[in-house]
Amino acid sequence: MEHGRRKRHPKEGMCPKRNMEKMIREMYNNMLKETGDMEKISRETKEEIMVLLNSEMEGLEPEEYEKYKDFAFYVGCAAEENGFVKGFRYAFRLFAECMQQE
Repeated sequence: MEHGRRKRHPKEGMCPKRNMEKMIREMYNNMLKETGDMEKISRETKEEIMVLLNSEMEGLEPEEYEKYKDFAFYVGCAAEENGFVKGFRYAFRLFAECMQQE
């Protein structure tokens, strides 16, 4: 050990899991802002939800249909954001493994 310097623990200085997740979610929201796509749900997911709703919710009163549609869009938004977080973590682990193999 060098004079005046202590040995660092391998995980010291790394973000705790919650902070990292928060940073990834902020990155996701910033990405939406930068691309000008302020919709929190993709067009493809929205279309899929509409197909499912139209086939399964036939005959509902308009107010009831809107309630289910809003709920389904909310779930779709959460799923897309969580998918981004999981995908980012996976990509980072893959990158780290590749860097260790070199």
